[in-house]
Amino acid sequence: MPLDDLRKQINELDEQIVRLLDQRARVSLRVAEEKRMAGEPSAVYYRPEREREVLERVARANPGALPTESLRAIYREIISASRELQRHHIVAYFGAPASFTHAAALRHFGRQCQFTPIGDIQGIFSAVERGAAHFGVVPIENSTEGIIPATLDQFINSPVRIVAEAYMEVHHNIMATCPLVEVRTVYSHPQPLAQCQGWIHRMLPEVKLVEVSSTPIGAQMARDDPSGAAIGTKLAADLFGLAILEERIEDYAINRTRFWVLGRETPEPSGKDKTSLLFSTRHESGSLFRSLEAFAAHRINLTLIQSRPTKHTAWEYVFFIDFNGHPNQDNVQAAMRELERNSVFVRVLGTYPEAV
Repeated sequence: MPLDDLRKQINELDEQIVRLLDQRARVSLRVAEEKRMAGEPSAVYYRPEREREVLERVARANPGALPTESLRAIYREIISASRELQRHHIVAYFGAPASFTHAAALRHFGRQCQFTPIGDIQGIFSAVERGAAHFGVVPIENSTEGIIPATLDQFINSPVRIVAEAYMEVHHNIMATCPLVEVRTVYSHPQPLAQCQGWIHRMLPEVKLVEVSSTPIGAQMARDDPSGAAIGTKLAADLFGLAILEERIEDYAINRTRFWVLGRETPEPSGKDKTSLLFSTRHESGSLFRSLEAFAAHRINLTLIQSRPTKHTAWEYVFFIDFNGHPNQDNVQAAMRELERNSVFVRVLGTYPEAV
C-alpha cells in the first residue's frame, strides 16, 4: 500500500479514537454526577481498585501489536483525564520536581493532577491529614538499599491510610547540554554516583565528580555549566532542557523502588489486595513468634516484616508487616483475631490493590 494511503488510514483511525475518547469522557462526567448526587467524598473519585481493574482488562484485551506496557501508559493518562473531569485532585510527593518520587507520582496518577513537592516525609503526612493534599506519595523500600525508616516512623502517630502502592524501576541517565567528550564535571546525589561508578570510571575517567543534595539540583547545575553533566531521571532532562547522552548507566540493572500512596479513605476490595499493619507485642518469651505464627497457620504470605522503635519508651518497639490478602477474607480474619490476642495493640494502616 502506498505511504500516502497508510497515512490517510492512520488519520481516519485517529479521528475514530478521538470520537471514542469523547464518548468515554461524557460517560465519565455522568459517573461524576451520580457520585455527587450520592454525596460521596472527594477521595472516592480516585478508585485505585477500579483503575487496577481497567489496566488489567485492557492488557488482557491487547491483540499484541502495541506493547502492553505502552498500552497501560496510554490508559493511565486516559484514566487521569477522566478522574480530573470528575474532581480536581492535589497530589503531594516527597522531594523536588524531577525526583524519582515525582516520576512515580506522575506514572501512577497521570499528568492531569496538580502535583506539589514537599521536602520532608513528615510534611507529606501532614498535608494529607490537614486536607491540603488529597493524596501523598512517599517511598517505602528499595530493592538494593532496603526500607525507608522515615516513612514507617510516621505511621506510629499518623491516622492517614495507605490507599495504593506503586513500583518504579530506577534507571540512571547521563545528561548535559554538550557532547559526552566535552564533559568535565558530573553533578549528582552521592547514591547515583556510587551506583554508576563503573560506567563513570570506564567512560569518563578524568571528570570531576560533584556531590549535591538531590538529582534535580544536579541537573540544574549541569544546565548552567557548559561542560557539566548530571546523572538523573528522564523527567529531570525534560524539566531542565538537557539532552540524554546515554541511558541506563547504572552498574546493576535490578533496582526497584516501592512507593505508598497515602489518603484518608479505604479502597474497595480489588480481588488482589495487600494489607499493611503495625502491632506491638508483650515483653514475653516467644511473643513475636506467637503473633506471626497465625499467618503461617492460615496460609497467608508475609511480604514485609520490619521493627521500629516507638521513640516514646526506651527499648519499646513496634512491628510493621505487609501480607497478601484482604480483611474480608475468612483466613485473614482468623489470623487477625489470633494476632490481636497475642499483641498489645494492632492497627491496620491500609488495605489496597497490588500494583499492576
